[in-house]
Amino acid sequence: MFLSVLRAGCIAAGALLSAAMPAHAGEPVSADLKSYLDDVLRAHPALKVADAEVAAAEARAQGLGRPVYNPEFGVGGEHGQSQSLEAGLSQTFDLSGKREARRASGQAELAIAIAERTEQRQRIATEVLKALADLYGQIAASSLAEQRLELLERFADVADRQYQAGDIGVLDRDLAALARAEAIAVTGRIELNLLKAQQALDAATRHPGYPPPALPDQLPESGRLNADYNALAAALPGVRAALARTEAARADIAIARSETRSDPTVGVRGGFQENRGGGSGGSLVGLELTIPLFLRNNFRAQVAAADAKASAASIESDASYRLAVARMKAAATQYGRTYTAWQRWSGLSSARIDASVELLDKVWRVREISTAEYLLQLRQLLDGRAAGAELRAQTWASWAEWLDASGLWQAWLDAAASSDSLNPTASSGK
Repeated sequence: MFLSVLRAGCIAAGALLSAAMPAHAGEPVSADLKSYLDDVLRAHPALKVADAEVAAAEARAQGLGRPVYNPEFGVGGEHGQSQSLEAGLSQTFDLSGKREARRASGQAELAIAIAERTEQRQRIATEVLKALADLYGQIAASSLAEQRLELLERFADVADRQYQAGDIGVLDRDLAALARAEAIAVTGRIELNLLKAQQALDAATRHPGYPPPALPDQLPESGRLNADYNALAAALPGVRAALARTEAARADIAIARSETRSDPTVGVRGGFQENRGGGSGGSLVGLELTIPLFLRNNFRAQVAAADAKASAASIESDASYRLAVARMKAAATQYGRTYTAWQRWSGLSSARIDASVELLDKVWRVREISTAEYLLQLRQLLDGRAAGAELRAQTWASWAEWLDASGLWQAWLDAAASSDSLNPTASSGK
């Protein structure tokens, strides 16, 4: 029953993806991002290996679809009281369905290779998108760290001059110096994180030094992540691969059963015989029929093993489908929450934070707050701005998780070619 539902979902996959994509597209996708991912996937060595594996599976499927038995030609002779020479031709006929069973197995293995290649493409695209989000998050963090360092260096210089003038005490001057030292350490740590993020992107793309594209300014909408998860899960390459493994295991049952049935061999031969004592000789014509007798081994154990393997594959396929549905729901929930958090944070714009920093500096200069209070409030403002950059990167990573879980990443990228399909107010149900 499950496999029937799964097959139906696979058949409807194309229509479902085209219908669901406008509801998930959100803001326009950068054409540079699409071309960047296309180039990465085209040159990625793992996908070249997957292409070779698909080609090998195609060749195996073609070979398994060929006839099982070839004709056999034989020549024999005898030298004794008489001399004879004969030649024969024999052919085994596939009456047990071996060729059809082997053909079905080859097609199922080809379907597995194709689905696994598609899954590999999706996995690599997801890793690259996550790495891009982390890289730009670290770039933003690095820029903010430089701004923090600049602010605190200026603050420390002012504090030092005020100390020299006797306006503040040594404790305030030392607090300013410590804040500058901390900013230097934070900047160094973030620069290291930026380097690691670039290395992670290079590892994901297998293309070091390839200039990364910019991510879209606005994050995709999260209001319409509800979809037919069952049908989307049925269309996922990982689920399709699990289904193909089940079909391959069932084909192995058919192969094992065909091995328990005998295939007859029919042969004809002809020649001549000559007596050395001068007697009459003559021509020879013969017909031969052989049938294997499965007395010592009836191959029933192989059938039982193949049946057990098919049962295990069916259980695994069912589990893969259910896990895909659960993962999709979790990814939708995760993105919805991070997107909501990002929207709430965006209400506090960086311009307002910058204005607050300037106001705080003025209040400190006129001695309305202490140096310790200034540093505490400045840290809160700067940490809030850094938290926003980190939240944006996390939200992009959550979007990549959703695209991977739903299988809609390619449709999302392809939607960049059409501005109409990227209308965030468009919906398949309207």
